[in-house]
Amino acid sequence: MNDDFDGKEVALVAESGLASTLSRSEIDTQISTAKKYPRSITHFRKEALAMVTLNERIAEGCIYAIPRGGKVIEGASARFAEVIASAWGNNRAGARVISDVGEFITAQGVFHDLERNVCITYEVQRRITDSKGKRYNADMIGVTGNAACSIALRNAILKGVPKAFWDDLYEQAKAVVRGDFATLANRRANIFERCQGFGITKEQIFASMGITGEADLTLDHIVHLRGILNAIKDGDTTVELAFSAQEAGAQTQIKQPQRKVEPAKADAQQGEQAVSEKTKAADVASQAPAGNEGGGAPTTDEKPLTASQIKMLNAKMEAATLSSQDLIKKFGKTLEEMTQANFGEVQSWIQNPF
Repeated sequence: MNDDFDGKEVALVAESGLASTLSRSEIDTQISTAKKYPRSITHFRKEALAMVTLNERIAEGCIYAIPRGGKVIEGASARFAEVIASAWGNNRAGARVISDVGEFITAQGVFHDLERNVCITYEVQRRITDSKGKRYNADMIGVTGNAACSIALRNAILKGVPKAFWDDLYEQAKAVVRGDFATLANRRANIFERCQGFGITKEQIFASMGITGEADLTLDHIVHLRGILNAIKDGDTTVELAFSAQEAGAQTQIKQPQRKVEPAKADAQQGEQAVSEKTKAADVASQAPAGNEGGGAPTTDEKPLTASQIKMLNAKMEAATLSSQDLIKKFGKTLEEMTQANFGEVQSWIQNPF
């Protein structure tokens, strides 16, 4: 039995060594080819510029934006990185999940410039637990892993190709998306319609951009909003993270300084306030619908999908060759029966149905 075990171990080591030799041979061949046909920076910039400015839709896909701390952090997206890697040439790139333990999943992106023999690795972590600390199911962990791989690969590519070679190309893609003042009215209407498809209201948009109304929405704001929608689709953020915090902050009123009150009067006022609050709570509870134990209107997550959301999801399913039967098989209900809580899950499923 020991002889058999030793024989299997030797075979595994030999197989591993053969795979390693083949891999090294493959990389050596690619490096030799890259040295034989070196890239042209002029050709790279010309080809990349032609791709990122081909039309408005492609240029828009090159941008992502995430609201953070009252500001909008904007950058080049995974789609832009794909264009850069393709036009740069003579490289190898990929990403994989390297850890799925505890509350986070870790993905690693790799970019290897074969011509210059420079290899960049970049790791990204994404949480795989909900607000209550419960781990996602297998499907959602898979979706989160794919999103993390996309982000890690983007970062590795954009670190591997020096920013000096592509920064102005990114700015030109933004210029295509920004347009000019002659098209501002149409672009405003379009971005409002698209945001509505994600369940985002105008009030949330104004709060996230730090403006008071539609008339204050500039071309730069529109670029940021399109970048945020791209970030939501790519898994960089969610609608709740991108807009809910800003809306809550905008609705918070500044407390005015109060007059000092004598201790006896203060105690009396606090007693009256407590009685008043209890009375209001009792009134609300008595008026609550019979089927709503919490009292009051249903939460945002319990509301059904809007007509525009259903229309958008149907279009995405059709483009992905997914039928309503596939949807029912996956979720057990139709789009009309879905709620806002299902909106993000359905979008993720359409992007990665398998």
